[in-house]
Amino acid sequence: MAENWQEEVSQLLQQCRIGFLASQGEHGPETSMAPFAMYQGNILLHLSSLARHSKNILNQSHVGFMICTPETEYQSPLALPRLSMQGKIELVPDALLNVSKEIYLERISDAEQLFSFADFKLFQMVPSDIQWVGGFGSARKIDVDHFQCMFG
Repeated sequence: MAENWQEEVSQLLQQCRIGFLASQGEHGPETSMAPFAMYQGNILLHLSSLARHSKNILNQSHVGFMICTPETEYQSPLALPRLSMQGKIELVPDALLNVSKEIYLERISDAEQLFSFADFKLFQMVPSDIQWVGGFGSARKIDVDHFQCMFG
């Protein structure tokens, strides 16, 4: 197992601006692409209430989120480093809304105009289970407190 997994996780989080949000729909699991930023070890997501995933999370706040290294022609898709998390999603508390918005916009500047739309809200996913796969034969469960200290 790679000794530098923390560096690899950090690199993935810096390199990628999108992840995949898994929520529980009416007929089973549903997955959506979602731009993200991180604050205090939590995943910030700016979501429209018109989207199915937003309706899903109002009914069931437990979600999954995966961030995967972009595919290249030089690397097997089976060996791509990835971070998979499960946790609870909630609206960003009012006390953290301004700083969370600033951090999100530093990462996803294209979203600035969407903050003026009434249907978009800023959510935070609070991880409760984190799994890192660094490639073939390189996987580990990451302690949530350790992750939040590292990336918070």
